[in-house]
Amino acid sequence: MSLFNSKVSPKMLVLTMAISFAGNIVSAQDRDAITESNQLLLNVGRYEAMLEDMESEFGPFDARLQEPLSGIENLYIEFGDFERVREIQSRRLQLLRTTLGLESPEAIPLLESMIRTELQLGNWEAVSDHLDHLLTLAQENYGIDSDQAMAAMERQASWYMARVYLDDDRDRAEHFIEARDIYDDLLDIAEDKFGEQDPALIPWLYKRAFSLAQLVALLNSEGSLRGDAIDETLRADGPGRLETATRRGFFPSATPFGPSSRVPIVNGDEPVGAAYLRLASGYIDDIRDIAEAEGDWETWAMATVYYGDYSFLRGRNSGRGDYREAREKLVELGFSEDRLERFFNRPMPIPVPQFYGSFAEIETYQQQLVENLQPILDEERREEAASADPEEPWDQPVHVGRFVAWEDDAPAAPRPLLLDPVFAMNLPTAVVDFSFRLNGNGKVSGVDVLQVQPDGSRARRDAIRGVRALRFRPALYEGRSKTRREVQLRYILLAEE
Repeated sequence: MSLFNSKVSPKMLVLTMAISFAGNIVSAQDRDAITESNQLLLNVGRYEAMLEDMESEFGPFDARLQEPLSGIENLYIEFGDFERVREIQSRRLQLLRTTLGLESPEAIPLLESMIRTELQLGNWEAVSDHLDHLLTLAQENYGIDSDQAMAAMERQASWYMARVYLDDDRDRAEHFIEARDIYDDLLDIAEDKFGEQDPALIPWLYKRAFSLAQLVALLNSEGSLRGDAIDETLRADGPGRLETATRRGFFPSATPFGPSSRVPIVNGDEPVGAAYLRLASGYIDDIRDIAEAEGDWETWAMATVYYGDYSFLRGRNSGRGDYREAREKLVELGFSEDRLERFFNRPMPIPVPQFYGSFAEIETYQQQLVENLQPILDEERREEAASADPEEPWDQPVHVGRFVAWEDDAPAAPRPLLLDPVFAMNLPTAVVDFSFRLNGNGKVSGVDVLQVQPDGSRARRDAIRGVRALRFRPALYEGRSKTRREVQLRYILLAEE
């Protein structure tokens, strides 16, 4: 069978023609690559000949066609011809549904492969469609409240979070509201499945709380995203939680045009949407109630630390009392003073994306943030550190780890990371190392850029805006918050392509 009579894509035919003209001018490495490409083309031809013979013998919908189709798919993946990969995967899905039925769980691995293909092609809406399909299969085969169905819903939510930075500007806030509502539905399912006092509910309570903190981050973001977030929130929830108890309503924005002409009125240092943080704190309080009922005082203490974090995010300084209360409980449980001091005197960006119910787990999280990172000290900083009073350890330089920003207009919001391997993408990033002063309320000042990789004025500018707006759990020494004069952070953001 001639390659020119086969179904080989035009892209590979051009490659084959180029190979024939290469002659002896190529290097040994290039000749190896050409040989490999020729072999791939020959293998495609063999598989397509096999497919044609099997179609003639068994018909176009026989399950045995999956084998040659899968072989052709893998070869095109090696070529990087994902348009052709998508065509073959679509046919494989159609064939699978014809032979095994529309709801066969055998389609799940193929749909996950189709997601990876659409990611390569940048077809974000197609990824969402395949995730919808996966959820339907999980619900039909395992039940609406099954672990598989809940995992499929959470996968959807994480993808909608990613579309905030991947998709067109006008759709960003709408995608987030989709994700937030999924976490609300997941909590409802978990309450029905486990009951309201079961410790199995704890992760779902915190995921719901964290989604509300993310909403507040978007409501207090910049540019068009802020207006879009306000509009979508008003559309979904009405104005109630965007108004404070004592100063209700909205005032016109500086510009009468654009995504929104209304800006909520707030009290003092409260962020826009502080009522959502109060609601989030209520979910964390539910975690404390469950832990107390179980006699699990370590989880209770950790939830109290998180409760303090959300108090600080609301613009309230009462979080210090929560930290002291949690620390005292951990001392009662037998944790050493030295170990607790090391944890509490290192500031941490808040909110923390995941709930850790044990002190060892949150210690590990803190250590992972700073893994392989040490303060960058020039000569002046080294001299200052050397001359610092050993009785005042809060004057020593400290590195608090890495912060991954969500997107340009939300530079102080932590990016929800796509940890599921099906979403693997190699997105370009910029890295900016900072030094700054952190006061006893967890607020940043005196920002100094130490280094930028790769260097670029926009990355530097966006990162500075983000770091200035970050909130931290303040450094505590013997239960009292202290200003730290030299705090360093590695700030990671999406780079311009």
